[in-house]
Formats: sequence, structure tokens, C-alpha cells
Amino acid sequence: MEQVLRFIADYQWWIYAVLGLVLLFYLRRAIVSRQQGVRSIFKLEQEQLHLRYSRSVMVSAAVLLVMVSVFMLGNPLRLAPATTPEPSPSTTSGPLTAPTLTPTSPPPTITATATATRVPPTSPVRPTATAQVAAAATTAAPQVRPASCPDPNRRITAPGINQVVQGNVAVRGTADHPNFDYYKIEVGSGANPQQWTVVGQLHRAPVSGGVLETFNANAYPPGVYTLRLVVVDSTGNFPEPCQVTITVQR
Repeated sequence: MEQVLRFIADYQWWIYAVLGLVLLFYLRRAIVSRQQGVRSIFKLEQEQLHLRYSRSVMVSAAVLLVMVSVFMLGNPLRLAPATTPEPSPSTTSGPLTAPTLTPTSPPPTITATATATRVPPTSPVRPTATAQVAAAATTAAPQVRPASCPDPNRRITAPGINQVVQGNVAVRGTADHPNFDYYKIEVGSGANPQQWTVVGQLHRAPVSGGVLETFNANAYPPGVYTLRLVVVDSTGNFPEPCQVTITVQR
């Protein structure tokens, strides 16, 4: 067992390199399978890609566990403290002499003198009427008008129509259907997009009056975009999506 631990300690960086390449390969395979599964419209192909994605994630987790095991087995041998031999007592010949004690002088006494300085009181500064008006205008939040979607089971309540967004924006609303399979949030450029991109991932559980997805506005250039909610049933069909136009600002 000691020889195995010594081998791991001596060649652990080579083992990390090989395991790292294997981990990168299966992580890339999982990401590609995930993206292809989102874009695919065929059930059988989606199941095959999902199976490939699951296997890649399991292999990646196993490789990561092996790397952690190699680290735990290899480091104790390198970090073991080196033992130093105790010095042997030496014998001296001749008469023993007693040590001479030299008296030390007491430490000097430091005297601190504190000088009190009187600070004149200052009168409080009262806010002017202009500052109060500016503060009231800053705290007043603009009213947000939600998207006009007739079906209450497919509705985006936030962000509102033409709302200016920055950073991470919580897309709230309701996504449900009698034969519910999954829902997704898509984004397109402009007020009438010709192409749509999935935001985040597919969601297999319905949501009622909660957070549907998080939209990262910092990942898109400033401009006008359209978000839409698509609820897909068990047959692969979906009713008319709910859309809302927003403005991304930096």
C-alpha cells in the first residue's frame, strides 16, 4: 500500500493531466448534447441526446471524484513533517561553573500628556426645497404595465411593456396547461423578431404566479428585444405564446 501511495505522490501531476483531459472531453460532450437537445424537435432524438448528456455528466462526476481521491492520497506523503533527531547530551570534563546573573535595568517610564482640544459645535444642515423635490422624484417608481395576454395560464407579468432593464432580470408570470409537458422563455431582437433563442433551459414543472426564468440583460447589446413564453403540451404542440417588448440599457 505504501508503494501505491508513493507512486501517486510522485506522479500525481501526470495523473491530474490525463484525468483533466478526460474531464474536459466529457464536459464538452455534455454541453453539446444539451444544446442539441434543446434545438431538436423530434422526441426520439431528444431522448437519445438526453441519455448521452446524462452519461457524460456521470462520467465527469466519476473523473472528478478520482481526482479528489488522488489529491487526498498523494498530499499526506508530501506534507508529512520531517522528523529531526534529538541532540545527544554531550559530556564535558573539568569543574562545573555556575552561570553569572547580570542585573538588568528597569524599563524607562513613559509619561503621556493628553491635550484636550475644544471643537466648536456645528449646526445641522437642513435640506433645501430643491433637494426634497429631487429626492421625491428619484424615489417615485414608474408604473409597469404587464403584457396583454388573454390566457391566464400563459402570461408574463414582469417585466412590463417597453420596460428598461439592466443586469439579471426576473421574468415572472404563469406557465400551465391541461396537458403540460414543459415551458421555455425565448428572446428575439427587435419588436417583431424573425429568430428566437432559448433563455436558460427547458422547465418541466408548471409555474403559477412565480419566477419563470432569469434574463441576463448584460449578455446582450443595448436595444429593443422581445421576450416570449412558450408552453408545450404532451403532443408537442403549443398555443399562441405570450410576448412582451423590453429595452436593454447599460
